[in-house]
Amino acid sequence: MAVRFVDKRTLSSVEDLRSPVEREQLRVVGRLYDGEDLPAEERLAEGGPDERETSFAGFCDLWRVVDGDRHLYDAWFVMVDSGSFFRAGTTEEVAGVIQFGLECADPAVRAQLGSAMVEAKLLPRGDSSYDEFAALLAQQQG
Repeated sequence: MAVRFVDKRTLSSVEDLRSPVEREQLRVVGRLYDGEDLPAEERLAEGGPDERETSFAGFCDLWRVVDGDRHLYDAWFVMVDSGSFFRAGTTEEVAGVIQFGLECADPAVRAQLGSAMVEAKLLPRGDSSYDEFAALLAQQQG
């Protein structure tokens, strides 16, 4: 079975976070995004990016990435075109998203995530890797 994105949550306030790990993942995503090490309260501050430059409120999606019933990764997408992938339930980053494109040093993880991003329509057709990942997805689907 192919890896896929499920259970999308758009986070608008710190109350939307369900665990200390999610709070820490958000802190790491923010630091990777703009270099500022801010707590979850500031990253999801009221007003969002229109009023607060460092807030992702309303522009922060959290997905679970699964293989069948197995939760593999937590996927964070912020400010439309950026994000991070963590091993499920940890702060170990395995890949990133920069200007919509997937950045990953591990070829196996890159293939998993790239084809899943195509299937979930999270990777734009104009991305230089789109055709590669679309072909992988087609192979996985038979």
